[in-house]
Order: sequence, then structure tokens, then C-alpha cells
Amino acid sequence: MTTGARSPAEPRRIRRPTRTFVSLTGPAGNIGDALIRRGGLEWAIGTSDELVAYTGAGPDVWLRQLGVPTGTRVLRSKRSVARWLWLLATSPGRPVLVFEAGEVPLDRGNVLRETVFLAETIIVRLKRGVVVRPPRGIRAPTNLALWLHARAARLSQFALWRESGSAALAGGERVVPDIGFGAGLRPGLPDGERDELVVSLRGTRPLPGATWVAAVRDTAASAGLRIRTVVQVREDEQRARELADALGGVFDPWGDTDPIVQEQTLRDRYDRARLVISDRMHVLVLAALSGAVPVELVPHPTGKITAAFASIGLHDLSRDYATTDAPAMQRFLKAQIERSEEVRLRVSDAAAQLAYIESEVRETIRAARA
Repeated sequence: MTTGARSPAEPRRIRRPTRTFVSLTGPAGNIGDALIRRGGLEWAIGTSDELVAYTGAGPDVWLRQLGVPTGTRVLRSKRSVARWLWLLATSPGRPVLVFEAGEVPLDRGNVLRETVFLAETIIVRLKRGVVVRPPRGIRAPTNLALWLHARAARLSQFALWRESGSAALAGGERVVPDIGFGAGLRPGLPDGERDELVVSLRGTRPLPGATWVAAVRDTAASAGLRIRTVVQVREDEQRARELADALGGVFDPWGDTDPIVQEQTLRDRYDRARLVISDRMHVLVLAALSGAVPVELVPHPTGKITAAFASIGLHDLSRDYATTDAPAMQRFLKAQIERSEEVRLRVSDAAAQLAYIESEVRETIRAARA
């Protein structure tokens, strides 16, 4: 008998199929949301024989934006939540559950949702599987929802936070870059060839006043930059049009453009920008990945952007213009333009950290199934 051969009486070990669950909800009209959901999906792809994705009300174009692989079992609408839970509960041993990256609302209306998420986490851990919570931030915490969320996070092998404040609220320890920084570094144009100052602001906030407009226009003129306004979230389109009129800039509409094409167009714009001004975090993340300097210049900033960029070592990118006059705003903006090398270095480090975390996640899953 050959050494190491299996005895005829020895039962054949049958390998059971494995299953990964990933949550991918979000509006197709928000490229920042697509960016971070895609990041979570990339961590999930290839970790199991079967991929199950819950996309909520996401339309077909949302699946294309994220790059959901052919063969994925896609569950849509709230009516499929029961099916999702059944598949999770009846899945073979050692399943993988990947939650969504991004901002987590924990107001009173989310207690039931957090209860379900805690139950999902417990199911996976009882099956000796792996739970991954990609980089997240907490918004509007209330006691019970926060307590449930913190319990679930502590039961997860990976509970990652994109800023220290959220980590402290949940009793977490691991603060890492926002997953959007893993969306791919781009060389863009050399600094000397970058000729644009790009602006993209939320449509739900008041239109900036004359002092802000003067500061941005004068900064662009002194640096020899053309002003362009862009749309990364559909609901901001009218605001971008208004800003272009006020600033004497070029307006790039979204209109009927396919979201995938729109994302590529935006990244091309950021490739040639020296400075990008926005109060949308993932506008600034994509801008920084292209080598543009990201700046938040709005009245009463929330602190979310400041905290997320501080996590990768970039500070003093935000300024409250409600308490700043035009000359001070100009000095602030001109100083930011000179920070391109620092931005590239910090963003490169962030991308490397996220690549390492993804490899760590995959190794943890392999070890759980060994």
C-alpha cells in the first residue's frame, strides 16, 4: 500500500460549500456611496464559493457601478430581508459577513435595525465564521442603538473605525483610513500643469455669500487657475450650476450621463485640479487620490471631514468661513495649494494600510476554515 493512502474504511471528507454575505445598499445618484460600497465588495469577492449581496432598493445601474460579479445571488428590497436572514441562518459552517462601510446612524429609529445586525453577528460567530465591519463612523448616537452597535462590534473579528471619536463611542480601538482611500491612486498631471480649482458643495446648505465667492475667485485668479464646478451627488446639480454662475466658472452637469461614466469624468477632472473645495467627504477623498489638495471651506463644518482626514495624518484642511473674513480665507486657500506633496504621501500611506487590512481579512477567513 502506498504510504499516506486513505484506508478503504476511512470515510471520505466532503467539503461543504462556503458562503459570504455582503451588504451593498445605497443610492445610485451618490458616487461617494458607490465608492465605499465597492470597497467593501472588493474585500468580500473571492472569499467563498457563493456570494450573497443585499442591495436594498438599488437599481440595475447600482450593481454595475459597484461591479457586482456575475453569479452573485442578489437580494433586493426590504421584503428580501427575511430571505437574507434565512440564508444566513442555514448557511454552511464558517460563513463570512461583511457589513457596509461609511456612516452609521444610531438614532432611536435604528434600534430595530441594530438588533437585527447584532443577531446576524451572533449567528455568524456561532457558526465559527468571520464578521467584518469595514471603516465606519457613528452619527446621531442614542443610548440603546449605540449599546447594541457596540456589542455587535465587539463580537466581530474586524470592527474598524474611520475616526477616533466613533471608536471611543463604541469602545473600539482600531482607527484606520476611510475605505474610500483604497479606490486607487492616480498620478494625475504634474503640479505645474494643473490648471483648475474645482468646487462641489451640498445643495441642501445655503449658497455661500459674497465674501466666500470673492475669496475663491481671487485665489483662483492669483494662482492662474480656471474654476470648475462638478456634481458628485445628483441632488447637488442645481447648486453646482449656481456656484458656476457666482464664481464665473465652468459648470459640468451630470444630466443623463451614466453614473459609471460620470465617476470617470470626475476623476479625470480631479487629475488636473490643484485645489478641490467641498463639504462632501468623498469628493475630497477622490480629489486627494488624484493628487489634488482637498479643502473644506463652509460655515459651521460638522467635523466629519476633519476627523477622517486626521486619521491619515492630514490636518488643517477645514475652515469655518462664518468666522473668517475674505483675506483670511485667501491666505488659507493659498497655503493649501502648496500642500500637494504632503497630500500624496499621506494618501499613499492610507492606501497601503487598507491593502494590508484586506490581506489580513482574507488570511483570517482562510484560517477560520483551515
